[in-house]
Amino acid sequence: MAVIYLVTGATGYLGNNIIRRLVAEGKDVRALVLPGDEGALRIPAPVQIHEGNVLNPRDLENFFTVPDGTELIVIHCAGIVATTWNYDERILKVNVLGTQNIVNQCIRSRVKKLVYVSSVHALPELPKGQTIVEIKEFNPGRIVGFYGKTKAMASQIVMDAVRRGELNATLVFPSGLCGPYDYEIGYVTQLLIDCAKNKLPAGIKGGYDFVDVRDVAKGVIAAGEKGSNGEGYILANRYLPAMEILQYVHEQTGCRPVKQVLPVWVARAFLPLFTLYYKARKKRPLFTRYSLYTITSNSKFSNAKARRELGFTVRPFAKTVADTLNWLREEAFI
Repeated sequence: MAVIYLVTGATGYLGNNIIRRLVAEGKDVRALVLPGDEGALRIPAPVQIHEGNVLNPRDLENFFTVPDGTELIVIHCAGIVATTWNYDERILKVNVLGTQNIVNQCIRSRVKKLVYVSSVHALPELPKGQTIVEIKEFNPGRIVGFYGKTKAMASQIVMDAVRRGELNATLVFPSGLCGPYDYEIGYVTQLLIDCAKNKLPAGIKGGYDFVDVRDVAKGVIAAGEKGSNGEGYILANRYLPAMEILQYVHEQTGCRPVKQVLPVWVARAFLPLFTLYYKARKKRPLFTRYSLYTITSNSKFSNAKARRELGFTVRPFAKTVADTLNWLREEAFI
């Protein structure tokens, strides 16, 4: 029986890497992109491109329409990733209502499988030293930061449909992403650029669990093939101090080493200046209230379940940084 992969958020960082991996594996892929999204030009030629919005049920109905006898595996990546602390209606609509619309259409279309790309930020933080593992009940009230709250709400929507017997779905929880093809220049990529260009006078004491986006893409696809119904899988790597990442950039580019390390409380005091600095340069700010909270939070995640059931693997992070820097050179970002 013919199988088509439907991928939402196809022009985003993870979605783009998933599509590249699916095409390399010879899969039949259909991508949902927002009307007028120039990122569609970077989607490989074999992929069918459908314009539409997850907030429009009719767009999704058209996106899911396939010949009789075709099985559908849906990978729902579309969402807004943000370091927003407080309520944001746009993030709520896309991340929560958009996921509800996807779930509704998956049920109507009787898809073979839905893989929902959640986030480790949907998992409640445990005290320092304790290992965070997968959960099956999501409570946004236990989550810090509005983005994480919306991912928790959306994760519960998926789990509720599974428990009602309406849907075969697997959830994945990626940690912080790093790697090539980040055309939107996310937080970690911006950090690498600033460091490589000697525009980072100091580092911040702290770190997080960062994982190669290509390893996550492979894990997401494996979840569609091997993931159990109603189960979740953490796709993480290991805790990486921010200064270790900057040291990798120094070693691989010869840029000026970053030796000054600021305590987080100092960075918090200078948040208004950081905000003005990045706003003047029309760049996403590296430091926000939420990002500073994150790099001091407990990010001790276990990927044991994903390794055991999905065959998930991670490459050395020094290799991830090297490949990202090479891609940034090719694209003339550095």
